[in-house]
Formats: sequence, structure tokens, C-alpha cells
Amino acid sequence: MTDEQIQALLDEFDVKSPPGSHERRADERYRYRVSGCVIQVAQPGAGGSVSYSMPTRNLSASGIAVIHGNYVHPKTPCSVQLISSHGSWETVTGKVAACRHVKGLIHEVGIQFDRRIDVGMYCPDAVKSRILLVDDDPLIVRLVEKHLHSLNAELKHVDDGEKAVQEALAHVYDVVLMDMEMPVLNGFEATQRLRSQGYTGRIVAATGYTGSADREKCLKAGCDSYLAKPYTRQALVELLRSLQQEPLFSSMSNDPTMVDLINSFVEGLPARLRAIEEAHQKRDAAALESLARRLKGEAGGYGFDPITDAAAALESTIKNDPGLERIKSQLDKLVSYCQLARTSTTKAG
Repeated sequence: MTDEQIQALLDEFDVKSPPGSHERRADERYRYRVSGCVIQVAQPGAGGSVSYSMPTRNLSASGIAVIHGNYVHPKTPCSVQLISSHGSWETVTGKVAACRHVKGLIHEVGIQFDRRIDVGMYCPDAVKSRILLVDDDPLIVRLVEKHLHSLNAELKHVDDGEKAVQEALAHVYDVVLMDMEMPVLNGFEATQRLRSQGYTGRIVAATGYTGSADREKCLKAGCDSYLAKPYTRQALVELLRSLQQEPLFSSMSNDPTMVDLINSFVEGLPARLRAIEEAHQKRDAAALESLARRLKGEAGGYGFDPITDAAAALESTIKNDPGLERIKSQLDKLVSYCQLARTSTTKAG
């Protein structure tokens, strides 16, 4: 079968049995399409193993479904090489749990892993979007909570701008949904304060005012985009879709002895980014170079090689090509990787 025919077959499977549609399954399955996943299959009779390149269908924390041109006996030992879009990879051992005939020589093979994996490393849909909701209306909060509960999002709520500034600076969020009219500190002032303190995360203005002048006022305050209230489920779906970049996990995420160290590193990234952004705003090349060099030296030790590479590129640019445009370009890449970094979901050992 051609690659196009295989993908059409997998699409047909998903229509008949969508990922996540079986309530009895212990682990939710997520769409995972790799045209040539390398799988070593043991040959009990002949000894040794044979390497195959198999198209994949879906993935869960405990197993994977693939397409193969032969029947494979249940309980056959095998190993699967999983690769994320950021280039990190791991080999997971397991056994064939089931093999069903599809048509012709085509079989769907289910492999159960010997240990659980962090499926979010390979399937962006498995990763919860981290949202900070800033709103003082209890009914609005309940409505957003209801919508986001079904959209695989993790929600934190605060009810005024002062708390929003403190929370956004202390933790990592994919987006801040900022009501612009609140007591204590309104959304315009809270956004301006965050930007003045080097906050580089995404802030979406939320207000009932929908005129072009109101939109411009929100953007001028430092918001990245604008969302009209009241919130609709479709608007929130589109917002979450825009956030779905491939998350960046440590290559050591599945090592229980590294979990606490990895998580501490990730949780400390917002403060580092604020310091880097502040140095850039002040055009303090020496401080910016020092911060980049330190991040370069530490990130790889926690399994975040893309952050190390981006920090190294920024440091090199400052040294050899100190033009503002080049520095800003490299800085943006570093900030992007840091914002994509995720804590490990593996239990600490």
C-alpha cells in the first residue's frame, strides 16, 4: 500500500473508533501518526530480532497501535523507538498485546509497553493548555470552567489585576485571559505592569466592548489579541487551537530520580525570561550575554537541549553580530523554547 492509502485506512479506523472513545480503557489514546516508526520485533524461533518501519495509528501512556504487513503473535517481545518533533527520543520495550487482520496482508498490531511513558512528549493533544483566567464575575468564571473542562485545559482563576500580575509572574501559563474591567487593578493597568516587568507570555484581552477603538486600546496596553465577551465555546476552542505547539519535555522526563530537578528548572524559567527581557530592553549586552551563557550551561543538564542550543546561538550573536535585529531574532527563539518547556508527569523517585 502507498503512504496515502495507509493514511486513508488509518483515517477510516479513527472514524469508526475515534481515539478516546472507549470508556473502559485505562488510558486515553491519542492520534499519533508517524509513517516509519522503527520497531524491533523478536524472532523466538530463529533467535535475535528484526527491525521494521511501521506506520503508527495512536499512542497512550501504556501502549501503541501500528500497522504491519504480517501477523505477529501476541506476547512477542518488541521495542519501539518514539521520537518527538524536537528531536528527543526514547526506546520503549513491550510485548504484542493483540494482532487483528484488517485486509490483504495488513494487520493492526497493539503493543503494550513494559513501563508507562509521558504521552504528552509525543502527542500535543495529550498536553493540557495552561490558562490563567482573570475575571471578577462568578458566572463568567463558571461558564469558562464548564467549557474548558471538556477541552483538556488546566485553569487557574484570580479575580483582580493585582493578583493576576503576581500569579503570571510566579508561574508558567500558555495564555492569560484578561478581563479589562476589574476592581483593584484593571486589565489595562495589569497588562502594562506585566509588560514593564519583562513578561513575554501571551495575554488575550477579554471585554464586552467590541469597537475598533476598544480593540486598539487593548493592543496598545500590551495584549497580543482580543476576545469578545461573553465567551463562547467555539471562541475558546479556536484560542486553544492557536496554542497547540509541540510542547518541549526534558529528554530525562521518564527518569524518576530527575523529576524534582527538572520541575524546579522549568518552574524557574519565568524569572529567567523576565531578567533576559529586562536586559534586552535596557540594551545591556553584557548582562544579556551572561544570562544566555548561564542558561546554555544549565538547560542541557536537565534534558532541554533545544534551550541550550537557542541560548548558545543568542550568546554567539551578541558576541559576533551585535545588531539589534539579529539579537531580537535569536532572543525570540530562546523565549519560545522556554515557554514550551513542560514539567515531568512521571512520579518522582
